[in-house]
Amino acid sequence: MKVILIIGPQGSGNHIWSKVFTTWADAEFWVGHKDEPHSKLWENMDSWKTHYFSGNTVVSISIPYAVEGQTSFPDIKQWKKIMNERGIDSKICVVTRDQNINFLQNKRVRQENHYDQSVEYIKSLEVDCFLSTETLLIYQNQYIHQLSQQLDYPIDFKDRKFFDTSFNEKYVHYVEDFHLDDTVREVSGMKKKENWPP
Repeated sequence: MKVILIIGPQGSGNHIWSKVFTTWADAEFWVGHKDEPHSKLWENMDSWKTHYFSGNTVVSISIPYAVEGQTSFPDIKQWKKIMNERGIDSKICVVTRDQNINFLQNKRVRQENHYDQSVEYIKSLEVDCFLSTETLLIYQNQYIHQLSQQLDYPIDFKDRKFFDTSFNEKYVHYVEDFHLDDTVREVSGMKKKENWPP
């Protein structure tokens, strides 16, 4: 039996990855913390000492998480300590997303932006794996297969429609010109843009 803990700053894509690893989030594109199967256990860390895992399990929690207006930082170090004391094979996986997208998304929808504090907290943890949302979008099942091998955890995700639309598309806009563009073209032996064919 193995327990995978998926963590990341709010808005980094915990529920995207929960869909990849397991089926509990299949009903919705995004599911609030209160609907995650293990959400109540974070209210009392001692609950993890006796919780019964029926087999391979995925747990997801954002850093921090919010319930009914109350924002809390879960004690991930204590969680890992409890798993070790119970002899449970557990892995901590951190969801990563472009920092500008993640920071601005938090600024837009959160009363208080905890992004920087979240990153510093995660840096203090012993992490087993980083889950790149950008790499997932580009390499899809090839990346999932690699993660399955790396974590020695079965991931059977085959929802091709999941990748039809970029999760980042609404945040990214084309830049017509940048001050280094001509330098890059010159170094690459390319013509200046004004001399490109129509």
